[in-house]
Amino acid sequence: MRKYGFKLFSTVLHTAPAMLKECVDFAIKKNNIFFELMVVPETCESDLLEIKKHIDNLEVRIHAPHNIMGFDAANSFLEKQNLGIFAVSQKAADILNSKTIVVHAGCGRGENYIQETIRQFKLFNDKRIVVENLPLSASNNQPLHGNTASEIKSIMDSTGCGFCFDFSHAICAAIELNLNIEEHLKSFFNLRPNVYHLCDGDINTSNDSHLHFGYGNYPLKHFLKDLTTDDAVITMETGHGPTLHGDKWFKDYEYIKSLCKK
Repeated sequence: MRKYGFKLFSTVLHTAPAMLKECVDFAIKKNNIFFELMVVPETCESDLLEIKKHIDNLEVRIHAPHNIMGFDAANSFLEKQNLGIFAVSQKAADILNSKTIVVHAGCGRGENYIQETIRQFKLFNDKRIVVENLPLSASNNQPLHGNTASEIKSIMDSTGCGFCFDFSHAICAAIELNLNIEEHLKSFFNLRPNVYHLCDGDINTSNDSHLHFGYGNYPLKHFLKDLTTDDAVITMETGHGPTLHGDKWFKDYEYIKSLCKK
């Protein structure tokens, strides 16, 4: 049975408590919904314990901060800072019993960025890490890494970490690298992902737009049928920016569920 995740930020108690309750109430009615919690660096333990109370016995997965939040495993100059930030994600994973912690490969400059990511992943020393594939550049034009299956495989083989397959990131990278999109997607699927990230978008551009399902032209049914497993854990990364209610996510859930029935 596939599971589908709502992506929340660890600030949700302060920014959108009503949405958290809506999402929890909706998830309780279903048997295949989990939460992926993006843990911002400043999150305190008391907030994590309070989130645990609200989420009750529902499954939670953790996403570590990325470069916008001051975390970059490919930057050797940020090693101490990275260790401190990642420790907060580890604490969240401990409290919320997460099986995985999604971590970006990084955006350090130079020829040895993958080796630096590998070195720092080993310092983090956490078997729950799953490395996420990325497009070639962030919204601030900073270069990103882990764009190809060979780079991701190198990190996996050297550290023993798992893999988070982001479809939109892979499509963006394929366009930017002038690669065949289908072959590029299959190369990532062949790495046997532990977790998936899925949204809609324009398959003809390298814009990672995070559209809600049905608002783009991604072949979502094909992705689900041929490029995920029957027991896949899929975070619905739909919608940009903060939101105060979960109604659009509920529609996304029903939309993607309907594709599996066709």
